Amino acid sequence: MNPLVFGLFSVGFLCIYHMRPNTSALAISLSYVFGALAFIADLIFQDSTLLITRVPIAGLYATTIVFLVGGLFLHYKKPAPWRLLVGLTVVHLSVYGYLMAIEADWIRSFSANVGCGILSAIGLLAFRGHLDRTLDRVLAAIFALTSLQCFLRPIAIALWVDGPLTHANHSETVFIFSMHFVVGACAVTTGMCLLVVLSQSIFNDLRDSSVTDVLTGINNRRGFDDAGTAALLTSTGQPASLILADLDHFKSVNDNYGHAFGDEIIASFGSLMGDHARYGRVAGRLGGEEFGLLLPGVSLAMAVELAESIRWRFASTHVQDDNTGVSFTASLGVAQHREGESLSQLMTRADKALYASKARGRNCITCDSEIALSPNEIKTIQRDEDTVRRVTAKYG
Repeated sequence: MNPLVFGLFSVGFLCIYHMRPNTSALAISLSYVFGALAFIADLIFQDSTLLITRVPIAGLYATTIVFLVGGLFLHYKKPAPWRLLVGLTVVHLSVYGYLMAIEADWIRSFSANVGCGILSAIGLLAFRGHLDRTLDRVLAAIFALTSLQCFLRPIAIALWVDGPLTHANHSETVFIFSMHFVVGACAVTTGMCLLVVLSQSIFNDLRDSSVTDVLTGINNRRGFDDAGTAALLTSTGQPASLILADLDHFKSVNDNYGHAFGDEIIASFGSLMGDHARYGRVAGRLGGEEFGLLLPGVSLAMAVELAESIRWRFASTHVQDDNTGVSFTASLGVAQHREGESLSQLMTRADKALYASKARGRNCITCDSEIALSPNEIKTIQRDEDTVRRVTAKYG
């Protein structure tokens, strides 16, 4: 059954590779291909004691582990230690071949399993810094047990056998069955867990792509609404503030410098907002040149100070255009969350403060509590801004 099971897992990982091409899924798929070949060869030549058959079979088992360990490193965004793995495999097969040649039965069996155990144990290094999720901890535990059984199995077999371990008694059904069963069980458990881990990674990538703004790398409007609503729910009883920002005269940027340069300005401001998206804070590009920064646990006074820091840093940034440093400004509005208020209601008040900053001459900050504009004045400003946005959307 083991060749069939390994073959099915290789197909499963290959399907994941075709859904979302990545070298980790391909490496793990190849691992199970070599595992299936190793079991087939082992079953065909299980009665053979020839060096020419046993060493290549041991090489297939070792190659199975090499690709599995390499795939783990690649999955966790780490460079796979291919040279180390290949070097250890060469040493492992050399020692095993030498012991085969001198017919050191028990030591030969021990070296074959311990060599695979050492190769497998290297895979545990891939989990460093990636044990914050339960699924990753489960996978690490399974991989640790898989490595450990490589060391324990030959010892258990040696204790089981009365007298010296020979090829004849090692090849008895009970030993062959137990070895293949243990290896197969470990491979199936590891494979099932890896399938779930890789599938979850695909799901997370799809989810992130649906809520992340490609140009800036922070949340898009949907991501900001979802994350912001969740942040307000978890910060009940604590202050929370919102900063809305809009780049000043941005249409003229596209007209005078081109859209590629305009994208660079948006990316620059998005990066500035993203720098503050820590400790539960949520940054997002809400559309066009408008941005938001939700600050759970931050009072209005602290939010104003932070907004001033953002305004000053952006105005002090010089973006190069044909060897000329160009600077731009942004207007900001700040509002503090009120008990029972939704994110949409909070954004409405912060938006009014933002339009007030526009009316005051731009490149400034306004709190919603200090707005002195009449409703008609705000409507006029909104109408002007909407016109600019429609023109920008139509012409680029």
